[in-house]
Amino acid sequence: MRQRKPAPHGRLSIASRFVEQQEPSNKHLGQDFAVQTDLLQSDSSENLKGFIKTRGCLTPDVPFVFWWSGDIYSLIEDEPSRHLFEFEGFNIGRMKRVDGGWRLLTRELAVYKDPKTHEILEHWKNPLTDELCEVVHVLNDPVNQEFLLRGPRGSFKAPIVRNGSDIFWHAEIFLKYPSPLKREMFPQGIQNDEYQSAELFQFYTKEEDLKRADCPYSPSQFSWVRIGQWLPFMKMGDRPGRLLYHCRGKRLERGYEDLSPQIRTFVERYHPQYMDAPTNYSTPNETSWTYFKKLLSRRGFPRADGTRAHESSNELLSSSATSTNSVKDNRKMFTLEELNEYDGSDPNKPIYISIRGIVFDVTKGRRHYRKGETYHSLVGREASRVFLTGDLNSVSKENMDLNNLTDKQRIDLEHWVEYFTQEYPQVGYLMNWQSPESGRRRERRRQEHNHP
Repeated sequence: MRQRKPAPHGRLSIASRFVEQQEPSNKHLGQDFAVQTDLLQSDSSENLKGFIKTRGCLTPDVPFVFWWSGDIYSLIEDEPSRHLFEFEGFNIGRMKRVDGGWRLLTRELAVYKDPKTHEILEHWKNPLTDELCEVVHVLNDPVNQEFLLRGPRGSFKAPIVRNGSDIFWHAEIFLKYPSPLKREMFPQGIQNDEYQSAELFQFYTKEEDLKRADCPYSPSQFSWVRIGQWLPFMKMGDRPGRLLYHCRGKRLERGYEDLSPQIRTFVERYHPQYMDAPTNYSTPNETSWTYFKKLLSRRGFPRADGTRAHESSNELLSSSATSTNSVKDNRKMFTLEELNEYDGSDPNKPIYISIRGIVFDVTKGRRHYRKGETYHSLVGREASRVFLTGDLNSVSKENMDLNNLTDKQRIDLEHWVEYFTQEYPQVGYLMNWQSPESGRRRERRRQEHNHP
């Protein structure tokens, strides 16, 4: 198992909480991974074996990473195309053997970057509308597929093109289905109640690599083109036009470690679960549209008057609730004193932590949070401030005042809530806690009252 460097004393290092990647098992060392390339177009079994060796790995449970980089342009009739974003991301996955084939378990993360400065964007001024938009990056988990030798549509056969010793696998995918995010939910950002796009993939590898008997994967490169709708965060409404994505990438020989420092820093600070591949197969898959819908559901759907409908439960409950009867989902309301009892000191009790007033059960991470461990000081309390500063020495006093956060800090805090929501169960809410949004609303009302 690889060992990770310990975190600097007194600073928060989320990377150390991560599941380490598995090394290939010795039981596969004698396996023949050679693909009979002369049978790729005629034999479904060899076709599937060659495809998995190119796109994944013939040794189950060994993580792999495919990285890509490219650009996104606007396509509007009678208007010049604009270079809107640089786009960089990766897909991290592993293969699982199932009866009659394979399952591909992956999650993928991608960021939108400024085409001139190459910086990861937090806010973006839309040149098509002049509106400032908060950028929502790609956080799709899971993105799983199943490849069966004999499936509902017949025998497996991934199309290929050969040119000498070069082999190209290609797929043209045309999607059209009811959008999970309807215009009535978010008219500012949804173009149509039906989602439609074209995805064009091409994976390239060498015949000699497929023929190798001693290696379970083939070094490969790929290209990807998409023509799709405006992204919800762009707030283009139902304006006509499309986005054109043009990307290229490859399998990274050392996996996650070969990603750029910029991407790794972003992942380890905000979304550390993307450092490793999923271990369990699940459905349905996440898309940018389903993720954005979840984000809006938590934050509240915008109203015309600037307020939000369906405010997140922690904001609704923070004002005056004093008992579990006031919680619609019957989750517990914790006082600060009650929360302190679940700080990992008692091995017979669960371990809880509050972030933005939401109480999570982090007992499954006990080895990191129990008494005597690095992150013990985070649990049994409201820890939002610590996650924003990264300073473990700042938890000696409870500080639940988040009214003076910068825009960047609010985004950072949202990322942490997303991470804990995905990793740990929610068990309740913290009483007498006020969110940054509700604090700003109270301050605006106070100012309006004092200055009519």
